[in-house]
Amino acid sequence: LRYWRWTEERRRRRNERLETLVMMRVCRLIVLTTVVNTASSFSPNRQLLSAPSTALFGYDGNPQPQKRFGENGGLPTFNPPSRERAQNEYLDQTPKNQFPYVVTGDQSAELSYDPAAFPKNLPLQQIQGGNSRLTYKMPQGADRAQIYIQTNGRPLKARVELWLGPIRRVHFMDISNMNGAETPYRGCVKFKNTDSAGPQTLEISTSEDQAFPCFVGVDVMTPERSKERQQVFDETWKASQKIYSQGDKTIRSIPIADHCKSVQLLVWSKDVGKKSFKANVEFLQGPNCKRQYYQLQCGGSTQPYQAVFETPGNGWTMRWQNTKTLHDGSHEFVIIPHELESDAPPEVVAAFEANSG
Repeated sequence: LRYWRWTEERRRRRNERLETLVMMRVCRLIVLTTVVNTASSFSPNRQLLSAPSTALFGYDGNPQPQKRFGENGGLPTFNPPSRERAQNEYLDQTPKNQFPYVVTGDQSAELSYDPAAFPKNLPLQQIQGGNSRLTYKMPQGADRAQIYIQTNGRPLKARVELWLGPIRRVHFMDISNMNGAETPYRGCVKFKNTDSAGPQTLEISTSEDQAFPCFVGVDVMTPERSKERQQVFDETWKASQKIYSQGDKTIRSIPIADHCKSVQLLVWSKDVGKKSFKANVEFLQGPNCKRQYYQLQCGGSTQPYQAVFETPGNGWTMRWQNTKTLHDGSHEFVIIPHELESDAPPEVVAAFEANSG
């Protein structure tokens, strides 16, 4: 009985091994057959070997009886005529060797004739290097202040911050210029009214290096002057071409005409999300020659930003880099000529020289 059981068990194991071997050989034959059929289906037709590569897939416009694969793999493709027309217009109307927008004009900006707009004759106070700082408490009812920072010819390295309370920073500007006397910083900070938002403090500090002091002047505008400035801002914003910046480190390079002595920058996000914006602003003169560099962070809808940047000489280009995220950093900016060479009337020049001493 034991011998019979042992024999049956041996026969059963042998049959299982044979069945497994047969199944493996059948699967191998199926795989080889599939590979051969696939290779033959993708092989080119001998009649098309001497034809262009576009004719192989039927893209040359002539019907081919041997055509197997259409556009987009034979799947339905949505390509409306408006998209093709817009693409053709863009290719036809955009010159290959020119920028889409250049800062140029035949007259200076309206604010360039106003001695009280971005003045250079403010009472200056010196700040030593080494993280020294000055603070200005905004008076009651104020919502706008003008800032002027310069040096005696040395590099300008400073930081402008506006604090609402002890920990909330609503405006930030980091300044790094090669020559603070030739290219001083002239900015206008807009903030919420101190009557409704609470006390706010403007803080201006220098870098860690002791060798870079600077001179600072601050002009806090009255409510009447602030309303007039906002009116001029709105008119300039509506009449100028706005450039859109979406986010995720998108870069916009804008050349500046040689006859522009200075340019005016306006930034606002009220029409494209009403959120704060954060960007790096560079003014280059020549290839990779970064003369002025700014890191700007400001509220979007309630805090439009406005500043004037000096561009003496030729070959200036502004490079704008959005450093916020793709879905949270949308904003628009306008850059226009502020002062042009030999553009102001003689009476305006005489009045400006008399007021500036």
